[in-house]
Amino acid sequence: MLDVYARLSFAEGGDTINVDDQVEWCTEEVHERGGSVGEVFKDNSLSAWDPKVVRPDWNRLMTRLEAGESDGVMVLDLTRFSRKVMEGERLIDLAARGVLVWSLSGVYDLTTADGRRHFREAMVAAAGESDKISERVKRGHLRGARRGRRPGGLRGYGIPGMAPVPEGWEPGDPREWVPDEQVEAEREVIRECYRRLLAGETVSAVVQDLNERGLRTLKGYRWQRTTLVNTLRRPVVAGLRAHNGEIIGEQKDVTPIVSRQEWERLCAIFEARRRGRPAGRVHLLAGLVRCAGCGLPMVGMYRRALPPYPDGTKKYEYRCLRVVDRPDACGQCYIDGKIADEAVADATKARLADPQRAEQVAKRVARTSKKREKLNAEMQRLNEDADSLSQKTAKWGTERVDKAMTPILARIDEIKTELAELDDQNESGGTATGDVIAEWDRAAEQGDLDAMRSMVRRAFPRLALHPQKQARDHSVNRFDWDGKTLRAASSPRGGRGR
Repeated sequence: MLDVYARLSFAEGGDTINVDDQVEWCTEEVHERGGSVGEVFKDNSLSAWDPKVVRPDWNRLMTRLEAGESDGVMVLDLTRFSRKVMEGERLIDLAARGVLVWSLSGVYDLTTADGRRHFREAMVAAAGESDKISERVKRGHLRGARRGRRPGGLRGYGIPGMAPVPEGWEPGDPREWVPDEQVEAEREVIRECYRRLLAGETVSAVVQDLNERGLRTLKGYRWQRTTLVNTLRRPVVAGLRAHNGEIIGEQKDVTPIVSRQEWERLCAIFEARRRGRPAGRVHLLAGLVRCAGCGLPMVGMYRRALPPYPDGTKKYEYRCLRVVDRPDACGQCYIDGKIADEAVADATKARLADPQRAEQVAKRVARTSKKREKLNAEMQRLNEDADSLSQKTAKWGTERVDKAMTPILARIDEIKTELAELDDQNESGGTATGDVIAEWDRAAEQGDLDAMRSMVRRAFPRLALHPQKQARDHSVNRFDWDGKTLRAASSPRGGRGR
């Protein structure tokens, strides 16, 4: 029984072979060779070369193969499986269990020396092909940018281009251009934002006004601070061409919306703001406390409709906010902001001020940080050695490469296990201090929320809040200080703190 793995493929001539067709062909081939299909795994439009790309179905496939739940894998060709040598070595490491790798062009029996040699040679060729493709793409992008060619994808706000494809659209169907009236209206919004921001208004005020007027982004979402800033700082707004962050010329087919001087002034204003912290106020626990119901970070937000606190300050809450760009949020958890801040402040000072705990945390952090650094450095060296060995198969022979590779792969697995254990044990991102009460009070007096948030992280790296069982329940007993019941977030998007 073999599993089937498919990933978006491009045939000779540039035609796309979609994953469903790959699955159909691979299934037929498995049956023709007398086998049966176990599970089907598909990663659509995910790179097998880019180290930043995570392929969830590929990871599930490897987990299944390593657990011995399948006899092997069937792919269209090896480039669909992977273009990284080290990923191929994971399959070779499974050869002792009789794992088979089948493709439409042949069978790789990893239990034999010849099978491993052919497989390694194919993996090296696939990795080399990816490197060449990457170089060609980068050169093509640079040439296109120098010639003024606009990149593909969704058109920019205020820039002429094709309208989004309607539901049911297929390649070859006609596309419509966005009406000139709509483009001009968007350009006027950009000019207005420039005038207001250069006159001294805040980004938050402009964003709030745009949303109250019912204006939306290209995708129909409400404007956010980050979305607006990114839109206004695009070089094309000033009719400029950029490549890898550098201005390389002017756009010949786009009329500037604002002058280059205005664009440079506004970009300078954005760059001058302190990095790592939003320009407006940040609520203490925004993004630090997670909803125990859905696992997503909670958002700090003012409640202008509610009466202020007795001291006259605006009332605010922490909420598991469910909006367009947070569709996986449950929206069922909230707590009064001041009550939560005071409870977490007291708990943070009590936990970090405990001399025994502070000493233990400081020693543990120093010890684990040093060990993690050492393990990461060793992992990098071993990966480089393994890549180098894989490319010497033709020269050294399979047996010699296998013999040299075995201890390297074994040590890599050991390091991965050790790093995972360190991550589980890690408690803080900084050292504990014995005088935390004075440190906290000093940060509070100076309004240094960054320092206070850092202390909360050190004390409670997995702080969670359970949804209320009845309306307006602001009890601090709902806090799960160690996050033992915290569910894994179903979405990678984080909360927005304000």
